[in-house]
Amino acid sequence: MTSKRPDLSVLGYDLRASGVVRNALRIAGAAHAAGLKTELWVARADGSLRAEVPGGIAVRDAGWRGTAVVGRSLDLAFSLKAFAAYLNAARPRIALSSGNHMHTASSLAYRLAGAPKDVSMWARASNATLKTPLSAYLGRPVPRPLAGLIDFGNGLQYRDFDRVIAVSEELAGILRRDLNIEPKRVSVIANGVDVAAVARQAAARLDDPWFAKDNTPVIVSAGRLSRQKNFGDLIRAVARVRRTQPVRLVILGDGPARQRRELEGIARSHGLADDLRLPGFEANPYRFMAHASVFALTSLWEGASNVVLEALAAGAPVAAYGCPTGIREVLDPLGSEAVVNPHDVDGLAGGILDRMARPRDEARLKAHAARFDLSETLEAYVASFTRALDQHALGWNHPIA
Repeated sequence: MTSKRPDLSVLGYDLRASGVVRNALRIAGAAHAAGLKTELWVARADGSLRAEVPGGIAVRDAGWRGTAVVGRSLDLAFSLKAFAAYLNAARPRIALSSGNHMHTASSLAYRLAGAPKDVSMWARASNATLKTPLSAYLGRPVPRPLAGLIDFGNGLQYRDFDRVIAVSEELAGILRRDLNIEPKRVSVIANGVDVAAVARQAAARLDDPWFAKDNTPVIVSAGRLSRQKNFGDLIRAVARVRRTQPVRLVILGDGPARQRRELEGIARSHGLADDLRLPGFEANPYRFMAHASVFALTSLWEGASNVVLEALAAGAPVAAYGCPTGIREVLDPLGSEAVVNPHDVDGLAGGILDRMARPRDEARLKAHAARFDLSETLEAYVASFTRALDQHALGWNHPIA
């Protein structure tokens, strides 16, 4: 199956510490371990995860060095010529665009390269489509004419991809229904987490007085301090919980100083200033999850939330907003009363109280998380690659839509 041409090239912007990059490296590593000749192409070959590129995988790049001044989108635009040259020279049998931010650049580079028919373009749909975040920023549904234009534009983004792999069934449905992508081009491979690794780290000592046995219950959340993660609603929900019983809140994650100040202001206005902690980045968040009374998620959108799976793997009960996409797919089997619509602060408070009142069945939560083990996810990717390569050994011969 292998030759001088790569069997698989995984396409990304850089090697920063992000979920998309981590998943790209895991997919590349699994393909390489299965015997597929695998490469990475990035616009910038820098970032804190450079050291985690699996051995034996070449990193090709557009030659950008230093801090991005113009931003990711313009960097990718200026990289299109180098990107197209790579596709023409390397001729990867499968080129996988690793996340939503790469799809437009990947499609344009493919066309600039002359749309080589022996290169099969694949896309990993890693997040909700643009209409969902825009609706969250507007605070209301996107007006119908604009929504139609957005769906049309997103559909063009995927026009050159032979296969689109969605990270949740809900997202796959959106791609088929709203973007009119042919069902045969869309498949689902759910996100996964390394359940054993989470369990090992969750067992680490947590020397923190807030989490001492028989102390006040602590709600934990984790993520970048950003509009998407919507931690202001979580603070408001915890304030409502405190009307029924004492509780504290810890939110793990970095973010801009203005976001931190905004959250601290919301906490003060709801009488939570002394019972909220924002400790910033935490290298091992799983030990906090393992000691949490409840893990809460208030995101306005996701692709499929790894942090929810990690919390379950650490044995934490979860209450969450059922935001697009994939949250309900994971949590409904555990009891849908803990999953409420975004912005339903009272409902979330009720979900937190419900989870706190129930017996803590860690074995059941961990067993449920094991259904999403990373090994299953990576095996599914490798199986898809090898099956496609075997079926199209004589050439892809695919037209551009």
